[in-house]
Amino acid sequence: MNIRLASTAVAAAAGAVLLAVAPTATAAAPTLTTQVAPAAHNHQVVDFPVTVKGAQINYRGQVLNLDLTGKATLTVDAPAPGSLKAAASGTLEVSAQHPDLGKITVKSEAKGTASLNSVLTPLPADLSLTTTGTLTIENPGTAPRGAAVEPLVLTTKNPAQLVGKLTQFPPKGDLTTLASPVDLVDANNQVGATITSFPVTVDQV
Repeated sequence: MNIRLASTAVAAAAGAVLLAVAPTATAAAPTLTTQVAPAAHNHQVVDFPVTVKGAQINYRGQVLNLDLTGKATLTVDAPAPGSLKAAASGTLEVSAQHPDLGKITVKSEAKGTASLNSVLTPLPADLSLTTTGTLTIENPGTAPRGAAVEPLVLTTKNPAQLVGKLTQFPPKGDLTTLASPVDLVDANNQVGATITSFPVTVDQV
C-alpha cells in the first residue's frame, strides 16, 4: 500500500550512506569525510524496482497469496550535520494478476527515516516508514444484476508501519515488512480487506 513500502526506507538509508561515505577511485577502502555534501546531493530522487513476494490479503473470507512487482520513486534528503537520521518520501506501485479477481494493484505514499548505525559505520541502518495508500481489485465480483462490475478501490483505514534494515548500498535484497496487519476500507468506511503480510524486497538501483 506507497505501501511504499520498504522501498522508501531503503532509498532513505541509501541517500544517507551516499552522503556519509565517499569511496575514492584508488583507495581500497571508503574514505570518510566530515565535509558538507554539495547542495546538488542534498536532495536526491531515486527510481528502483521492488518485489513483494508472498503478500497475504484477507478478502471476503479468502486469503489471497500474491507475488507483486513494480517500482518506487523516492526523494531522499541528506542528514543534518551531526545527525544519524535521513528523511525520505516517495511513492510505490506494485501489482499482480489473480485468476478470478483480475489485476490487483497496491499504491502508496510514505514518509520515514533511516537511522544510521554510526558516522564511521553507517550500515546496517534501521528503517521505519509510515505509509498510506490504496488497494484496487479489478474484478471484485459483486454488482447489481445487469450492471457492469466496477473496480473496487479500498484505502488504508489507518497509516501502516513498515520496518526493516538496509545492509548494503546499492540496495539489493534487503527486506521491509509490516509491523502489524493493515485494514483497508471502502467509501462507507467498512473494512473490505486486510493486508496481513507485505514483505517488500528492494532490487538493486
